[in-house]
Amino acid sequence: MKKLIINADDFGYRKDINKGVIYAHQNGLVTSASLFVDREGTEDAVNLAKNNPTLGMGIHLDLDRFFEVDHHAGVVVGFTDQSPASVAVKDEARRQLDLFFSFGFSADHLDSHHHAHLTPQIFPLICKLAKEYKITVVRIFQKFYSQQQDFDKGNRIISENGLKTVDHFIEGWYWGNVDEPYNVAELMTHPGYGEIWREAELAHCCQPPLKQYLIDQKIELLRFSDAFA
Repeated sequence: MKKLIINADDFGYRKDINKGVIYAHQNGLVTSASLFVDREGTEDAVNLAKNNPTLGMGIHLDLDRFFEVDHHAGVVVGFTDQSPASVAVKDEARRQLDLFFSFGFSADHLDSHHHAHLTPQIFPLICKLAKEYKITVVRIFQKFYSQQQDFDKGNRIISENGLKTVDHFIEGWYWGNVDEPYNVAELMTHPGYGEIWREAELAHCCQPPLKQYLIDQKIELLRFSDAFA
């Protein structure tokens, strides 16, 4: 049986996004969410998560201040400073991890806004932090990298730190994505209210025929902590 985690990024960004994430969990297919730890909607998200304990919780590191961001593509494209001090990046990531755990959650995965943590220069230190904080699963996917060798190296770093990742990453909703070949997959989505693209993703997450289709196709919906137990 295939295992599928449908993860909502940007939990904690704003209250209207939080509302969409929780609706998609309670009434749709979202099994997991990635939390911003110090945005305007963080306190609201923490309270909602505590009232919805079946929602898997991970940290959504925000390292954008170190990077130039291609907002159209939704990814970081280079450092704002060509040689940022690794200690500064590590200190910021540690600050956010400490804040996450101060809310009383267990983290079942780690990812980041605009996938900044995947940048080859900082990925090793992020994986070491994940290991230190006993976070088992770290997001990595091939499309982020322009060089195959960087992706391969990233997977070696995950293995060397005793971490895990899904064998297939689905970058948002599109026709047929749940039918792609995989054993364990993450489908990244951004449900929410207040922006038409987020509301479109929310609608995708809550399609009753899709829920039945997953059952018929023997695709099991899980949290990261369930899939890698």
